Amino acid sequence: MKQLAQTGKVRYWALVISVVIHAGALAVFTGVKLSARSGDARPQPCDVSMQMIEKVIQSPVAKPKPKPKVKPVEKIVAKTEPQPSPLVAVEPQKPVDPTPVVVEPVAPVLTAAPVEFFGQRSIVRRVCYVVDCSGSMYGQMYRVKERLKSSILNLNSNHAFCVLFFTEGRRILMTGSGQLAAATPAAKSAAMELIETVRPGGSTDAAHALETAMRLRSADGGSPEVIYFLTDGFDLDEDGALQFVEKIETQRKKLAPAVVLHTIGFWPQEMDRKMLDVLAGLTGGGYKEVKD
Repeated sequence: MKQLAQTGKVRYWALVISVVIHAGALAVFTGVKLSARSGDARPQPCDVSMQMIEKVIQSPVAKPKPKPKVKPVEKIVAKTEPQPSPLVAVEPQKPVDPTPVVVEPVAPVLTAAPVEFFGQRSIVRRVCYVVDCSGSMYGQMYRVKERLKSSILNLNSNHAFCVLFFTEGRRILMTGSGQLAAATPAAKSAAMELIETVRPGGSTDAAHALETAMRLRSADGGSPEVIYFLTDGFDLDEDGALQFVEKIETQRKKLAPAVVLHTIGFWPQEMDRKMLDVLAGLTGGGYKEVKD
């Protein structure tokens, strides 16, 4: 209690001193102001009575108002109701068939590749060699056989081929069991054996041989794209040569319209040479003459 009394006295006298100082300052300021207005009038002392001082002292000291308590703002979280998932139509699963799926093998796509015979080069897949094996070819067959072997051995797996020898009468010897066979090692080996066994003899029927070649088909049903036709001629006159060309051209349009004939003449007579040249030209092929 004593400490509180002492504290109150200190505050009391501090307040008195503060009032006196402020009153004196106010009096001085008022006197200066009045002197400025009255000119020579002297400043009058400030009349501050003890009653005024006691009144100021006795007036209660204004206590600061306490700060209003602010309630913390609660964070309002909007409650969201769970939304039902949209209904999605689900197709019923089909029962699994236990039967194993059989995948049919796809036939490989064969691409064209170069073929060469007696200097005449073609880029094809299906090729047939039609070779005159008449008696007049005796003495030339060794050369023909070597060129024929070389051409066949250079074929690749994309090729299909047949070798056809036309000999005495309408007799024909051929490889591939009567079709354009794939150029496998086995097919090539069989062709080499046939080439070695043939022997020239008798007169021949070239028209029949060419028609047989045009009827050939490969495993995929394709007809020959190129026929190499090799002969030493038939001693035809002009009418006979013209009839031969017309007959072959008719058969070509009927059996293999896209086939190209490359003709090769071994020491042909003049009319035979013209006939072979015209025949090749009609099909888009070329004529090659061998005289050495």
